[in-house]
Amino acid sequence: MPVPEPDLPVHRPDKLAVLVHVLSADGVQPAALLRGSGLTEAALQRAQTRLTARQLLLVHRRAARLACRPGAALRAGLRMRITHFGLYGYALLSSPSSREAIEFALRYRALASPLIGLDFRIEGDDAVWTFDDVLGLGAHGGLFRFLVELQLGTLLSLHRDLLGPALVPRRAAVCYAAPHQSQLYEALLGCPAAFGQARCELRFDAGLLDAPLAWANPVAADLARQTCDQLLAQMSCTDASQPDALDPSRPGAGSAPRALAERVAQRLLATPGVFPDIETVAGELTITSRTLRRQLQAEGTTFRALLADVRCRLARDYLRTTGMSTEDVAAALGYSDAANFRHAFKRWTGEPPGRHRLR
Repeated sequence: MPVPEPDLPVHRPDKLAVLVHVLSADGVQPAALLRGSGLTEAALQRAQTRLTARQLLLVHRRAARLACRPGAALRAGLRMRITHFGLYGYALLSSPSSREAIEFALRYRALASPLIGLDFRIEGDDAVWTFDDVLGLGAHGGLFRFLVELQLGTLLSLHRDLLGPALVPRRAAVCYAAPHQSQLYEALLGCPAAFGQARCELRFDAGLLDAPLAWANPVAADLARQTCDQLLAQMSCTDASQPDALDPSRPGAGSAPRALAERVAQRLLATPGVFPDIETVAGELTITSRTLRRQLQAEGTTFRALLADVRCRLARDYLRTTGMSTEDVAAALGYSDAANFRHAFKRWTGEPPGRHRLR
């Protein structure tokens, strides 16, 4: 399973905010949970905040250690809503069918901030989701168990958002020994649970795959997928077969350093239409805006030029591959006035948006 480059800030804060809220209600102080991550509770409530994979893993590791109430990860997973996944969740919700939603979930898995592997298969009358320790966290360790419990709850919650709140799995199974709170698995998931098994999995009735989705909207789903394609293509990936790449105890672990201009462009592409200013990006990179300007200048560019390039690339793609009107494209790129977008597009490409689309 490919995972995002460890230090690239591309992940939404929504799911982590839910986890922090659940543990806070259990008596774990958010400051203690976020210590050493460079994050604050307030930052998790801001739509423009983006997290690195290293930050996510560090906070989940602390959560696994500090959780003091049984079943915290299961309960947090069950609190996740499909809207916490941003555009990825919207695409799932608007998918024409359950089967297509599952295909999308697997193809664009990197956009859901994965920390464990996820796969799907049909086995007789069962639809089976399986979870793997692809990062080498230790299949019998506390962190992997915490992440599996979180994934079990999240997966059930997403299925209920798509197919109705009464949905109940057929069976849950995990590879590790039964924990002290093992009875909570059946109580919270609503199905039998087995421990010490060959695989970690959650089984549903395969007949549910043919159930219609209440919010199916093929046009909206197609547009959402096209934007997800852009986000996925821009995410720099590292080979998950190197398990220490995301080890938060290794300063500087991961892939080779990237050019700063490319990292800034990746950050801008991560939230099309909600572009952060230079102060925000500099803060995420833990440098000052003055330093960011100086280093970009040394690479022969500026923040303003990078933003214009990102907008131009997105605009050309929207005009080529979607039926969005010029006004819709302008709004999607953060322009309050379509006329300003038209002037900018002609400055970038030498022709107006309408002519570019026809050509």
